[in-house]
Amino acid sequence: MNRQLLHRLGGIFDTHQILASDLYREIYSRDGSYFDIKPEIIVRPDTPQQVQQLLAIASEAGVNVTFRTGGTSLSGQSVNEGIICELRTAWKKSEVRDHGRKIWFEPGLTAHQINTILKKYQTRIGPDPASAIAAMMGGILSNNSSGMQTGTRYNSYHTLSAIEFMLANGHRYNSSVAADRQRFEQEEEWLCQGLLRIREQILKNDEIRNRIIEKYKIKNVTGYSMNAFVDFEHPMDIFAHLLIGGEGTLGFIVSAELNTLPLMPVYSSAMLYFKDATQAAASAALLGESGAVSVEMMDYAALSSLGNRPELPRGTTAMLIDYGAQSPEEMQDMVKRLQPRLKKLDGMVDMEEFTHTVSEREKLWEVRNGIFPCVAGARIPGNAVVLEDVAAPVGKLADLVGGLQQLFRKHGYEGSIFGHARDGNVHPLVTSGMETVTEVNNFSRFMEGMVTLVLSLDGSLKGEHGTGRAVAPFVEREWGTEIYAMMQELKRLADPKGILNKGVILNEDPDAHLHSIKKMTLFAGELNYKKADTCIECGFCEHVCPSRYVTLTPRQRLQARRIIERTGSRELEKEYDYIGEQTCAADGMCQVPCPMGISTAVVTDAIRAKKATPAESDILHYGAEHFGAVETDLRAMLKVAVGTERVISPYPLLWATDFLHRISHQVPHWSSHFPMPRKLHYREEANPDFVYFPACVTRIFGASGLHKDDLITVVLRLAGKAGIRVSLPEEAHGLCCSQIWEHKGNPAGQRLTANRTIESFYKWSGGGRIPIFCDTTSCTHTLLFETGGDILTPENREKYKQLKIMDITQWLKEVVLPRIKVIRPKNRILLHPTCSCQIMGLTPVLLDIARKCAREVILPDNWGCCGASGDRGFIFPELSDSATRDERDEIGHESFDGCYSLARTCEIAMQDHIEQPYESIVYLVDETIQDQGT
Repeated sequence: MNRQLLHRLGGIFDTHQILASDLYREIYSRDGSYFDIKPEIIVRPDTPQQVQQLLAIASEAGVNVTFRTGGTSLSGQSVNEGIICELRTAWKKSEVRDHGRKIWFEPGLTAHQINTILKKYQTRIGPDPASAIAAMMGGILSNNSSGMQTGTRYNSYHTLSAIEFMLANGHRYNSSVAADRQRFEQEEEWLCQGLLRIREQILKNDEIRNRIIEKYKIKNVTGYSMNAFVDFEHPMDIFAHLLIGGEGTLGFIVSAELNTLPLMPVYSSAMLYFKDATQAAASAALLGESGAVSVEMMDYAALSSLGNRPELPRGTTAMLIDYGAQSPEEMQDMVKRLQPRLKKLDGMVDMEEFTHTVSEREKLWEVRNGIFPCVAGARIPGNAVVLEDVAAPVGKLADLVGGLQQLFRKHGYEGSIFGHARDGNVHPLVTSGMETVTEVNNFSRFMEGMVTLVLSLDGSLKGEHGTGRAVAPFVEREWGTEIYAMMQELKRLADPKGILNKGVILNEDPDAHLHSIKKMTLFAGELNYKKADTCIECGFCEHVCPSRYVTLTPRQRLQARRIIERTGSRELEKEYDYIGEQTCAADGMCQVPCPMGISTAVVTDAIRAKKATPAESDILHYGAEHFGAVETDLRAMLKVAVGTERVISPYPLLWATDFLHRISHQVPHWSSHFPMPRKLHYREEANPDFVYFPACVTRIFGASGLHKDDLITVVLRLAGKAGIRVSLPEEAHGLCCSQIWEHKGNPAGQRLTANRTIESFYKWSGGGRIPIFCDTTSCTHTLLFETGGDILTPENREKYKQLKIMDITQWLKEVVLPRIKVIRPKNRILLHPTCSCQIMGLTPVLLDIARKCAREVILPDNWGCCGASGDRGFIFPELSDSATRDERDEIGHESFDGCYSLARTCEIAMQDHIEQPYESIVYLVDETIQDQGT
């Protein structure tokens, strides 16, 4: 590590903005590509002024700077030596302009977030990569990413309205400001003259000019955007468009404004199946000419990687087609007109019906969007993943696909081909061991063959993923010596000291694509969760992680485990303790966007169990054996603490818990929203309709923070209003779903509490005859998905199979609301689904309940796990602060008639960090329905 550099940066940036430890440096040596290059330091600037200072230090020290947002890049452009300037944790501002026809944004927002903002205006941005949930706008602009509908007309280059940028010398300009345009010409005279000189060279040489024009008739991001010299006259406009696709080698994109596209009111998709990939590819031109907005190809290997697809004859290739219309009637006419033509396509063996609903279409596109991770995840664990990105004129696509298949066979690869067939742009994917010289040499020969094939078809070696270092050695071969020399001159003009993303796009090393290949070390076997070894480090999981702004993301946790396993370093393991294990909420939300369904929570729970000391295990097991006494003691302590707070003030408790936390990290910090426990109400019914199981968190923290009746009282009252006989056995005291012990890494305690609870459930329910509902969704999730299997005895496993367990949301929607009448709906309410609610697919149920009881229901676009994770968010408040940051910024200081969720600790954490008075959804139903006897 460069200590002098660290010292200088420490004078500008706060401690939390600098990551310089060995583990962080190892983690940031990896991105979505197959490269592994260790940086000196990672810096997270918050403002353009800090970037200017960073560039000044780097320039003086001669240190490389690489700008990185989502780190989903597949060509190695976001890993490098020197400084990684990460923009993922800040740079989130945006502004919709001209009634949605334009949008301004900073680089730290994902494409999905931008489109969510635009949805209410019925517009979207042009670029639509399959990684839209994870790919951030800084990378999308820097790679000139496109996607499925974008083609060559609607990429970042062609939809750019304005761009604010910073040169390597720290000078900052905005292309839409007249004064900046004039200042750019004056202050950057040498750069501007050089740009005009290159433009003149191109325009005077018809052969070069025509070559550039022809190259951009297909998707092409190889090298720099040389079409800027043909398309624009003013140096500012030329340079602004060179930054698009410049991969951070020419300057830093501070912000940008894109022109948007209208959303069609109606879309419909269908899946066509062809006998083989070449026949499917041969249909691409006709499908594009039919008006399809997307034509996505998925070969047999791609389809086979998807566990939920029907078994197909070997070689079968699918084409997913998508059409847009202005009305359902227009779409119906279009489909009626298209179907006879489509069924006559050569080589087509089957055709699924066009989708009729939004959800049907979304399911098809979830298949397409998950193809890359699923194909890569189906590899032999430990193998490297290489996803290339080539394009050819669509009329030559069949030749390109056939040639790639021949290369797969020649080099012994179980390869896959998928991509944007309408535009002649496909992604050949190979997975291979890259450990030995033989394996690397074989890959080298494959790349050589692919380059020769693509260029023989007048294609481009990079259609949309950026050149990076994966194709940098071949840029000159694609473009020719003269144009390549212009690119070299451009780089010298914009970055004379060569400090911006060195080795990316232009690289004189002919073997740059063969160096620094990352190792996909196996680590999950010892944790008894081999699925984690299928992670390809795509980053799709990161945007839902509660700790993403404070420590590590799920991807980074799995990367860290690979690094620790590879190195065997105790120091790295020690560092991982806080940033990896302790601040993992273990909420499981990461498995939702992960195409492989990997839950980093399982990894974390296994690590906690493995590292637990005998003394810690004994304490937890004792707590499980005597949980009734523990529950009583906790309620008593909470009464004393809340009573003290009310008489004196909360500050002594805050100071005391902060002090105790410094002594032991397992002591939670005090929250001023902890409620005074109320007397528990039990109800025994001889022949109940339902058994009510209040979770332990409800029994301890279930009192209302808004001075209303406690949750148990409200649930029982609601049952009475609906005429439902509900039993709440007193034996519920001391029972737990077992989640506490699962997430504390104590399997013995988990087994003990789970078995005891299932035995009681079986007795209460009359052998499974009476349904049981739970008032806390995370506990319902544990009971339904984590209980059973190896943690139950054989006898209790049989009992468990007889039980009918449902969540409070299902009970409210399916049982209570059909029996009552909502007569006092609230005007405007705010919802916060919990992570378990989302994992179980109950968010639509929660929304249905809310919409029956309120005129306007707000579900924030940026809602996610609150980071409470039982007690973890109180032990590490920075976790909940990170988890709620985006949601808090979105909600701001808006007012609501009620704020509702599904778990008491989550509601307290939300109240702490969002500063809104959250309570259970049960209160909403109770307060809006007709009173009993009315």
